[in-house]
Amino acid sequence: MGRPVLVKSATRALDVLELLAARPEAMSHGDIARALRIPKSSLTDLIGTLEQRHYVSREGSGTAERIRLGPAVLGLAGVLLRRTDVTRLAQPVVAALMTRTGESAALVVRQGAEVVVVCKENCNQPILYSLQLGERGPVNASAGGKAILGLMPAEEVDTILAAGPLPMLTPRTVTDPDALRAELATVARDGIAYSREEMIEGIVAMGHAVLDATGRPCAGLSVGVPKVRFTRDKERLLAEALRAAAADISAMLGWRGELRRAAA
Repeated sequence: MGRPVLVKSATRALDVLELLAARPEAMSHGDIARALRIPKSSLTDLIGTLEQRHYVSREGSGTAERIRLGPAVLGLAGVLLRRTDVTRLAQPVVAALMTRTGESAALVVRQGAEVVVVCKENCNQPILYSLQLGERGPVNASAGGKAILGLMPAEEVDTILAAGPLPMLTPRTVTDPDALRAELATVARDGIAYSREEMIEGIVAMGHAVLDATGRPCAGLSVGVPKVRFTRDKERLLAEALRAAAADISAMLGWRGELRRAAA
């Protein structure tokens, strides 16, 4: 097949929508025309068509009139979000994460105070952390779970922690809510979460949250390493690989910002 022919009017309409989406404030007619180098007369007709279909809306009048995205864009985004399968999108990234680190990798989602493995790729090391689909664990013991909690609004974390005593799986599991909050503050700052033999003795795991199109943590990536292989070099490699993989999946889900805690 040859290169597709671009329709000028369609390209301009998409340029307008992408420009408005990239700006935090509404824009004037003149600002849009200058930014996109579109003749004002052509832009007037284009804006009028987009407004009739509710893809843009106007506010103010005269020289104070401004244009912003309309509700039809939100409707399309909602349909896309409902049809987006994070597991399907994440599988090749999780596989690449395992290959890059040489260790078993997984994607988990939170269900209440637990996380569930929905995507995994086990390594072929002689000694390995073997993951199973559907495997569950408490958020306070899981690197992926802590990664999710670390980027959630603090009041939502408080609700989870107030639901009951935090389970202890090993002598190293963090069960004190205040100690966990202090750990999550570091996760919120650095992005990387740790489970130091808290889920399974002898296994150290690191995790990073994945954000959806709204900037909320919707899943957590994790890599588990037998303690005997967890060196400083391995830790640096895992941190770099997790950040890159989380950014890739978040971008596929529509997130365009930094991987940090969602606004309250």
